[in-house]
Amino acid sequence: MTTQTISAALPAEEAAFHDARPAPGRPGAAGFRAWLAARLDPSGGQLVGGQAVNRAPGRRVRPILAAVPVIGVNSVSFAAQLAFLRSHLPWPLPGQVLVAVTLESVAVYLAFHAHVAQLANDAALRLRLAAYSFAAVIGAMNYSHYAGPSWRPTFAALAFGLCSVSSPWLWSVHSRRESRDALMARGLIEPHAVRLGATRWLWHPKRSAQVMWHATWDGVNDVRQALALTEAAELPPLELAAPVLAGLTTRERLIAAWGSLGELSVPKAVALLKQHGVSVDTSTAYQVRKALTGAPATLEDGEVSS
Repeated sequence: MTTQTISAALPAEEAAFHDARPAPGRPGAAGFRAWLAARLDPSGGQLVGGQAVNRAPGRRVRPILAAVPVIGVNSVSFAAQLAFLRSHLPWPLPGQVLVAVTLESVAVYLAFHAHVAQLANDAALRLRLAAYSFAAVIGAMNYSHYAGPSWRPTFAALAFGLCSVSSPWLWSVHSRRESRDALMARGLIEPHAVRLGATRWLWHPKRSAQVMWHATWDGVNDVRQALALTEAAELPPLELAAPVLAGLTTRERLIAAWGSLGELSVPKAVALLKQHGVSVDTSTAYQVRKALTGAPATLEDGEVSS
């Protein structure tokens, strides 16, 4: 931003504040709160240079909550290392603290850079594996400090060893969640596939598999759309050119659809015509079928109105 732009923006800010100033006799804090509220967008993002910056409370709290278990396991691991060094390393206390901090911080350092790389959509596998490997070595060391003879497991050995090993793994869980959110927002990964209920899979396993087959390829995750997509894929072709179909009456279109289907199913006929760009009202289709066959102009067993 140039100096002229900043100079031009400052009077506008001052004017906005003075316009919001309360009338004489009213408390000055109310005017300031009104001016401050005008600087915030409805979603909680603060306007900086005319653009909204996301400051939603949930986005601010998530990193803090994610840091709690990482800080916890590293603090426990550090305390265990220091307790062992206090009785086995004849150094002054600052040196013992330095050794414990160094041992427990290397895996954290590698996991941090893996986290940064993953959020930047960069390769993070080698950094992640390095963090896991170093944490495994430190975990084995911490385990050996408190294990029984012949590395017999004890509560302290298992607890301190797991704390050392789990630190980069916990960080990777948070990194993956943040990375997927960013990639999803940019449209670089697909949302979750369609979810069919357990009842559908229990009573209609074959048809549920067909729905999943069609929905996953077309990227459909809405259940109703996935069902409609499967039904449309099972419909036979309508042996009529588009200009010919457009010139037919509704009755003739339905007769042509029933002829292609080989049955007098109103829902399937309506779906077949809709697939070819022709919309037919379901109630009208039942009336036409009644006029042709004398069948009731109502839904029959097994038919579902679209």
